[in-house]
Amino acid sequence: MSEKLFLFFTYQGSLLISLLLTLCFPSFAYGGKLQVAVNAESAILINADTGAILYEKNADRPQYPASITKIATCLFALHALGNKLEDVVSAENDAIVTITKEAKRRSGYSIPAWWLEVNSSHIGIKKGEEMRLEDLLYGMMVSSGNDAANVIAQYVGGTIPSFLEEMNKYIKDLGCKTTTFYNPHGLHHPKHVTTARDMAIITREALQKEEFKTIVKTVRYTRPKTNKQQPTVLVQTNKLLRKGKFFYPKAIGVKTGYTSDAMNTLVAAAENDGRVLIAVLLKTKERDDLFKDAKKMFEVAFSQPKLEKVLIRSGAQKQKIKVPGGAKPLTALVEKDICLQFYPAEEPRLKCLLHLDEKLKAPIHKGELIGEIRLVNDEERVVKTYPVLAHEDVPETWSHWLKESLFPKRKEASPNGVKRPEGIARWKTLILFVVLGGGLFGLLFFYKKKRAVE
Repeated sequence: MSEKLFLFFTYQGSLLISLLLTLCFPSFAYGGKLQVAVNAESAILINADTGAILYEKNADRPQYPASITKIATCLFALHALGNKLEDVVSAENDAIVTITKEAKRRSGYSIPAWWLEVNSSHIGIKKGEEMRLEDLLYGMMVSSGNDAANVIAQYVGGTIPSFLEEMNKYIKDLGCKTTTFYNPHGLHHPKHVTTARDMAIITREALQKEEFKTIVKTVRYTRPKTNKQQPTVLVQTNKLLRKGKFFYPKAIGVKTGYTSDAMNTLVAAAENDGRVLIAVLLKTKERDDLFKDAKKMFEVAFSQPKLEKVLIRSGAQKQKIKVPGGAKPLTALVEKDICLQFYPAEEPRLKCLLHLDEKLKAPIHKGELIGEIRLVNDEERVVKTYPVLAHEDVPETWSHWLKESLFPKRKEASPNGVKRPEGIARWKTLILFVVLGGGLFGLLFFYKKKRAVE
């Protein structure tokens, strides 16, 4: 492993604001990306928490997503409506219009891209049928109802085109660079494309929502009776969640997809010891290859041992920090080792930032809290913080003491909440000093005058 240590001192006038320690780990001798072969034409495996990429194959190649489009539809609906899952939605005719796949092709895809296709997956929604939004979300994500996706989109956006416009803007803001959705369900349209990387970004965001996680891990769901239908049992399409040949106990969702143009697609998530991974697999000829590939990727990743690297040793640090008014430089003290735990396939890139209070000045006392070290990832997110103390006393210079006494500022507190000497106290000290000094001078003058008289 190679390490580089850079020290940067940033000043504003004569005031020290911060010390930046950057530790870069450009390569690890422990491993690197996962060594695994998959059948999918495009694939990616990421850590849902950190975003670290463990494996990728043609991750930026545009592909047709098919029904994994519904992950974005579900995410945006939850984002837009919040906790309104009990809202009752009435299906309008425009959401359930159905034509043949050939009719779409013959039109050159000039007809509305969200219109449904004969024999495509659905939950049998009828015009005027009233359903709770929650039931529609389950119908869309568990048994892949295209009609449910349209009804949701129409309710959330007012119109399906409005929903799509807002959803596409939303996923662009998440960081998706290639994806454009022309419908909320994933039925084929030549311009309806995504990438493995973009789908990983979308799913990572979706897994932050508890409602989403609950829906996508559901194996069976009973849709209640409506004004048009009797209760119906919806069955999960993801074989990783169902008992059988491809059942994977660590799986926690999320969505399968298929069209003749997209072929087979899958986004899957699995959890082991609190570590959540997201696998995206696009375009396999055989449906079963999706589940084989996903299980293989997860198992190879989960089999890696966790490693630990000490970034900063405990104790007094070598770097000396100049403190305004200090008679000597400040030495920082770290009480415990600052360590980074990671898996070989997840190459960590972190910065260690030592933040000192910009008002920090002498005098400083041994053991006083002077700031903190922050571990910051590539997304500028603080991963963890550690307290930093003063290793020893830093007395103030005579000139600084005199300046503070003559020109006191408003009372301040040190970073650990200990009140610093107030201006009034400094004036009292100065006055006492002047009085004592004057008295001593007077005694000396009187003594000399007396000797002269004698």
